[in-house]
Amino acid sequence: MSESMKSKPWLPYVVPFGVYMAFLLVQSNANLLWLYPVKTIAVAAALWFFRKEYEELRPNFSILAVVVGVVAIAIWIGIDSFYPKFTQATPFDPTTIASVAQRNMFIVIRIIGAVIVVPLMEELFWRAFLIRWLINENFKSVPVGAFTWLSFAVTAGLFGAEHSEWLAGLICGVLYNGLYYKRKDVFSCVVAHAVSNAALAVWVLSRGDWKFW
Repeated sequence: MSESMKSKPWLPYVVPFGVYMAFLLVQSNANLLWLYPVKTIAVAAALWFFRKEYEELRPNFSILAVVVGVVAIAIWIGIDSFYPKFTQATPFDPTTIASVAQRNMFIVIRIIGAVIVVPLMEELFWRAFLIRWLINENFKSVPVGAFTWLSFAVTAGLFGAEHSEWLAGLICGVLYNGLYYKRKDVFSCVVAHAVSNAALAVWVLSRGDWKFW
């Protein structure tokens, strides 16, 4: 850890997430075309700026992570019609963008944001930082994969509350937490989250089911 981060070790994990949430507060269908790319770039820039602080990210490949990612998104889609959502906003349909170039660029950036930027940002916040901080405020001293019922329940619950699809989010939070405990590895959670979002992108683009985006 760099000297500047020793007094605030939480900063690299909280800032990208905070930037993302700040953009969500002002995001709407009316500004999504230009705001989503700006949001994605801003969060990616924050992650890049703090990249040397993420000691927990040790790249590896796990079949289990892929399976968890697929199962999570299958549940997300499968239960969608069976429970009320926090909000019922009109989905943004990118096929309504008049310029083909703008439309394709937006879709590409949306995929990059969902499959690369968001999984890194969220898993660093939820599974690398918060789940350990709830055990000990000196979270860097807590081994990755350490379990307590409080940290498990709070992170899964808040992960669900972060999404309009709260029940699907809660189930995904439980699954990603389970993978975190099983693998004792944050990167596996990033992979699972990325697989989930990639599979959802395939579903959305192949079926025009824009409510999931």
